[in-house]
This record gives sequence, C-alpha cells and structure tokens, in this order.
Amino acid sequence: MQRVQQDKRNEGIFRMRVPLIGVCSPYTRNLETGDLQTIIWRAGKKEVHVAPYEPYCYVPDNETGEQYRITGKEGSILLRKEPYRAGEELPSSLIVDGGRENIMDRLVIEHPDYFYGFPNDEPLRTLCFDIETHSPDGSFPFGERYPVVAIGIVTSTGEREVYLWDGEDDKQVLIDFAKFIKEYDPDVIYGYNLVGYDIPQILYRASFHGMTNYKKLLNRDGTDYGWSQQKDNNDLRMKAGGRVIVDVLKHTRLDYALSGLPRGLKPVSRHFGLEPLELDFEHKDLLEYSLSEIHEYVLSDVDCTKYLFDMYFPRLQYTAELIGVPLENYINAPVSYVTKILQGRSLYEQKIITKDINRDRHPEIYKDSKGNFQAAYIKLFEPGFHKKNIKVDFSSFYPSIAMALNLGPDTTRIVGYEEYIDKIEYDDGKLYIPDDKIGKRVVVQIDNDRQSCLYSMCKKFTEMRKPFKEMGTLEGDSKSNALKIMVNTFYGANTNPYLNYGDMACGITITAVARFLLTTGIQLIQKKYGDKAVVYVHTDGINTNCDIDVDWLTKRLRLILDATIPNVESKWISLDKDNFKEGLWLQIGNYVLRNEDNTITKHGSTFKASTRSTFYKQTINKLIDARLDNKVTKSFIDDIYDFDSLPMETFIQRRTLNRKIEDYKSETDMMIPLVQQGETVGIEPKIRTSYLYYKTKDGYKIEQLVKSKTDLDVRYYWDIVSKLLDKFGVAHMIKKNPPLTILDRKQQSLLEWV
Repeated sequence: MQRVQQDKRNEGIFRMRVPLIGVCSPYTRNLETGDLQTIIWRAGKKEVHVAPYEPYCYVPDNETGEQYRITGKEGSILLRKEPYRAGEELPSSLIVDGGRENIMDRLVIEHPDYFYGFPNDEPLRTLCFDIETHSPDGSFPFGERYPVVAIGIVTSTGEREVYLWDGEDDKQVLIDFAKFIKEYDPDVIYGYNLVGYDIPQILYRASFHGMTNYKKLLNRDGTDYGWSQQKDNNDLRMKAGGRVIVDVLKHTRLDYALSGLPRGLKPVSRHFGLEPLELDFEHKDLLEYSLSEIHEYVLSDVDCTKYLFDMYFPRLQYTAELIGVPLENYINAPVSYVTKILQGRSLYEQKIITKDINRDRHPEIYKDSKGNFQAAYIKLFEPGFHKKNIKVDFSSFYPSIAMALNLGPDTTRIVGYEEYIDKIEYDDGKLYIPDDKIGKRVVVQIDNDRQSCLYSMCKKFTEMRKPFKEMGTLEGDSKSNALKIMVNTFYGANTNPYLNYGDMACGITITAVARFLLTTGIQLIQKKYGDKAVVYVHTDGINTNCDIDVDWLTKRLRLILDATIPNVESKWISLDKDNFKEGLWLQIGNYVLRNEDNTITKHGSTFKASTRSTFYKQTINKLIDARLDNKVTKSFIDDIYDFDSLPMETFIQRRTLNRKIEDYKSETDMMIPLVQQGETVGIEPKIRTSYLYYKTKDGYKIEQLVKSKTDLDVRYYWDIVSKLLDKFGVAHMIKKNPPLTILDRKQQSLLEWV
C-alpha cells in the first residue's frame, strides 16, 4: 500500500491544554546551577524549564511554626517547612509530604496551574499499530524465535500501511516500521495489548537480528530511554523517549460497561457494533493464509483499535486537562492517581499533613497487606431462570454516600472500637459501624463544621456532568464518563493501604452505609412485592423479578436514613431502573441477561472461555440461547451430547507456561507433563509458550501426540456437558451414561458404563 508522502501535522484532531510529557525528579536537577528542572515535551519538541518547587519536610517549631493538622488525628501542631534535597541527611523531624513524596506529584499538587503554561497546542499526531507473529510449533508466539509476519499501521491523518514478511527474514519489516515512525514522528503510539505483547515482541526480534540501536530509532530524542515495561498492581506501563504510549486494552478493562465481557480485541469490537475480520488460527497456521489475507486481517485489527482509541482517548485527554497534569502522567498512573492529586491539593490548602500511609495509620484494620474489613454486600437470593429482570441501581452510590454524610480525610476519623453489635447507630456526634471482619463496631467521628474535600469534589464533578450527559455527542459522552470515573475512584483511594492522601475512616463508613441501604431496600421490596421478589444483590444494585416503584423506594430509604443518622443530606441518595428481558442466574457473579434490544450480556468466569476448548464455547452458547428461549428439549439435549458429529479439533484446549517449569510445585499440575511431552517433539519450554492439548484416556496429552478421536476421554467431555446442564438449572435432563460412540469404542465396553 502506497503511503501519502506529505506532512499532515495540521490535519490532526486533538489539541491539549497540557503538554504531552512532564518530568521532574532529583535526576532533572541542573548540576551546574543546582536548579530543579522540569523536562517538557509538546508539539514534537523537548523543552527544559526551572521548576517552581523544591522538596521540603516539616520540623517542629513552637516559636515561628504555623498551625498544621495531621490526617486522622485531632488537634493542631506547630511546624515549619525545612528545605530538603535528595541525598542529604534528613533532620530528626516529621518526614511527610514534600520530604518523601514523588517530586512530580508534589509539583502538580502545590502548583495546580503550572502545566497549563505549556499547552500542546498543535494537533496530536497519533499512530496505531498491530503485529502478526508466526509460531512454527503452534505455541504462543512470544520471544526471539518467532518472526513478525506483518505490522499494520494507521495514523490520525488517515495513512494506512502494512509491512509484510518476505517469507525468509522479518528484519526488513522491523526496519520499515522504525523508518515510518521516524518520518511520521507521532506524538502518541497506541495499540491493543501493545505493552503486554506487540512492543516487547518487536524488541525481541530486533535483538535477535542484532539491531542494538532499535530503541533509538523509535525514540524522539535519539536515546534508548524507556521502551521497558513497568508493573504496578498487575498494570503494565511503558514509556518512550518523547512519545506517549497508550494501551487501549487497559482502558477497556476499566470500562464498567464491558463488565463480564472477554477483553480480547474481537469481542470488544463486536460489542461496539464492529465486524472484525476473523482467521481460524486454532485449526490453520498463519502462513497457510495468503499475503493478501494477512494484509486485510492486520488492517482490520488496526481499524478496530483506532475506533476504540477514538472513543476512549478524549476521556483520557479531558481528565489530564481537568486535573492539570501532562498526558503521560495520567495515562501511566495507577487508578488512585486522580484522587491523590485532587485530595492532595485540598489537604495542602487546608494545611493538613498526610503523615503515614493508610496501613500504618490503622493497624487494627490492616492486619495484612490487603486489609481486614467488611466490604460490599453481595448475595444471590433466587438462582435460576427469570422471565422478567428489573435492576434497581443506586446512582453514583459511593460518592453519594460520601456527600450525604460529609465524609472526607479532612472531616472523618476513627476514634475507637467497641463490642460488635449488628446495628448501625448514631450517638453524641459519633457513628457506630458494625464490621464483622474486624469483629467490632468501629466508632467514627464526622466533623460537620466544615465541608469535606470529598464532598466538594464529588458535588463539583457531579454538577459538571449534567450538561455533558445531555449533549448526546462523543465529546459529551467522553467528558461525562471522565467525570464519572474520577468521582468513583475516590472510594478506592481512601481504602488503599499504601496511599496517604485518603483515610480508611471514609472507606469503612461508605461501605457500611451502603450495606445498610441495600439490606433495608431488600426488606422493603420483599415486604411490598413478596419474599421471592429479590433475585440478586451486588455492591450498588438490586436485581428483581418484578416492576419496582423506584420513586417509592427512594423516598422510603431517604426517610430511614434521616431517622438513623442526624445531619445527613439524604437528598443525594437516588435510584435508577434498568429493564431486561430473560435472565439466568447461575451463582454469585455468574449470570446471563437478555437486554431490551435482544443482545446478550454475560458475566462471570463460567463464560470466560479464552483457554477453553471450542467444544466448551459451543456448548455454553447453545445452552444460553436455548435456556433464555425456554427451548431446552429432549432433542436439544441429544444434540448437546452428540460428540461424533464434531471435528476432533473442537476438543483442543490451551494452557500457557506463565513461569519457569521448576516453579510448578504440585506434581499433579498438568503443566508438568505438557512441558515434558513438548520437549519430546522439540518445543522449548520458554515463558509464555502455549501448549495445545486433549484429555485422553491416558491423561492430558499435547496435540502432536494424539492420533485420533478414539484416544479421547469421553467421560471427561461428557462431564463438562453434565456440569453445565446442572449450572443452567436443567439437572433433571442430564444423561447419566454416555452411549457407545466412535469416541469410546476402544475405551471400554457398554457394560462398564452401567
């Protein structure tokens, strides 16, 4: 495909109020002048500026000190700021805030408008790419020995390119790709799982070919900085010199609307109405397809990825602009980053010092790294099939509770623990919260003489959302979702054991009041609509099988909350209603719903089939359709159990080697024999090598060692069907004994089944 040879920088679509990248750390200090510097990338260029900040700590000072408060504690203390430089010996003082925090974080906390002075006011140049990699042995193609067959590219200016392997060497593919990046000079590089796979794989192959300067070719500054993975709470991040890396997969995982959906590019694309091109890699090698087929396939993937990026990126851009941080700082930050910055600013303005992290502040709760406290309320009341499904949702539940009770790290603190009573009470300015994990009632004091920072921020962003929700445009949806996500992150940050800009007092109070409102709502519904009316309860919603009067329920809950907790602003508590058609509830967290538009929503591990056989996928999809249509008949069951008509490849399963084989402790782990068998046919056991296998009469065996369907363990696959029928509520139709089929004629006699 010919590429248009012209500069289209001015045809981009995104401009930003903030720069692409900002860096400020001990390593950016000017060694000659001693000035702390910020390094900024915008409009394709690197700039260096003197930072308006120097790290400091606090020193007790009863004579010249100012009044400060400590998070979670009562009273004030006289302190003064003491300059502090990295590497210097710290004074014997309170080492808090600026003295021990990330310098960049303190810069944006204490100087919220600083980066607005460096807008990226030229249109962003974005580049999407996707790779296809060949696996000669059928294992997962990751590492130096797997050539890159194709790299597909699409840019913000409309350029589309595919670089194809010549059949002998993929080095030229890598050279052409790097050349394109150098010529086009993108600000943002994005893809789908490119941090977890595409970029590492390209770098593996570059190393294989001895291309030691490959990182320099990809970077703007001519260095080999970055292009390495950073792992934080299972969140892979990557940085590159002068460019922003966006992995679209990360943002689909954060999208609540996709809850329960497999996060592969194909299912996510189909969810949004796209029709991605499919190739059957389970039964056919990549190189068995023509170059033109590979060409169209990789372009289909980049087009789908671009669609998703264009949908998610405006939200990312808007959030970075709203909080006043460089784009990369937000994109590569953990989920708690927004709360850290916004609550940090509020606390700094109020002269509240965030001494200690949550875990150290509350040892009674954080008895281990995760914390030992009662969280969300989840319960399945009525499993099985339901013809009608009405979901009653609390609107922005946790933020609404925070506003209703004026909760925040500046107003809320734990003042004690008392003997456990399963009842929430309010007395003499204190809220008594039952927590069965702690085994006590937590006594929480809320200061209502001031408006909490959490209240102010939640109210501000909630009100900002209203006009965006009404716009009905991509811009409106993006900004509305950005504000919604920001508000919803406040709860998690206040329970984060390692964060010092929140406090567990807020988190534990929010979840306790949420449980109280949910259980009260359940009682009200059951009393009015019957004992069987409530089907399922999860965190912020109640699923019912009857048409609930939401206005009535909202009013009743507000009255009860007012009577339980004085000074509460119950007006923030409100409910919405979603209508569904048929629903099937298997177990907690596992259910299927048919939406009003007849699409199917699947949620839970039962339906996540990435490592399952095609046999499992086909069976469960047939069961979903038949059960929701109430068409599970004898003939349908006969068809489900009919293994003879299925191709052998249907029964293949996949397992990936995720760690060194010696780290698999259990001798019964199937990974051990699979690896041993793989070595006999020349499969080297490297990390992320995938093994295709069957369950045979002689155990688990890799695909290469299984000759025919008669080797398969019929009982194993029979039990899969039977267990699924049981889960789907039709256990009475399970066939106890397999018939004598082609699959089991060599296995045992018919009499042995009985």
